[in-house]
Amino acid sequence: MTYPLARTFIAASLVIAAVASGDLAAQQPALPDAPSPDAPNSYRLAPGDVVDLKFAYNPELNETVTLRPDGYISLQRIGDVRAQRLTPLELAARVNEQYAKVLRHPEASVIVRDFAGQKAYVGGEVVAPGTVDLRGGLTSLQAILKTGGLKPSAKLDSVLLMRYAGDERAEVRTLNVKRLLEGRDTDPMLSPFDVLFVPRSAIGKVGLFVEQYVNGVIPKALMFPYNLNTVVTVK
Repeated sequence: MTYPLARTFIAASLVIAAVASGDLAAQQPALPDAPSPDAPNSYRLAPGDVVDLKFAYNPELNETVTLRPDGYISLQRIGDVRAQRLTPLELAARVNEQYAKVLRHPEASVIVRDFAGQKAYVGGEVVAPGTVDLRGGLTSLQAILKTGGLKPSAKLDSVLLMRYAGDERAEVRTLNVKRLLEGRDTDPMLSPFDVLFVPRSAIGKVGLFVEQYVNGVIPKALMFPYNLNTVVTVK
């Protein structure tokens, strides 16, 4: 047996022995854990969302309810339950906790039938400011087009994109629409409850501008997750 063949044979023998002993499996990287159903990016319920509640052992309690503007739902036998900002799993746990006072085995599950919160707002120097539907995905430029396009007075390099950052706060970044149109910057996809605001002139202090000029024109029903008066500026 030549030296290269002998070396190959020895290496193969070592691999077979490692597999037999389980050492090779121990050396392999572990597969990543499945994402938690309550991960931070899980959908959180908003006023206007429609949910189905299903009870495994009490089907007479099955019902379809809509989150009220105050964030609550009304259920048989237990009354009002706060649902706003909960994931479907969190709401199911809360419903089960309440129904456990009157039922032995509630076993409720929550299924979102209609997502009312899949909207963003485009305002400022656009032809027809208002909400845009995000179902199917929408970029910032597409959202501007859906509101009639930019006015000649628009300040293209100072467009504000406000996004929910958790803890009832908003993050604000500046977009250069001219660079987006030229393909030099990536056109960001919008998320539910984003606010895209096109100013007339350059902005000095972003937080003060948002408080004085933006907050008052946004539909309050859209802004439930965060307070625009406490913004964090990001690049």
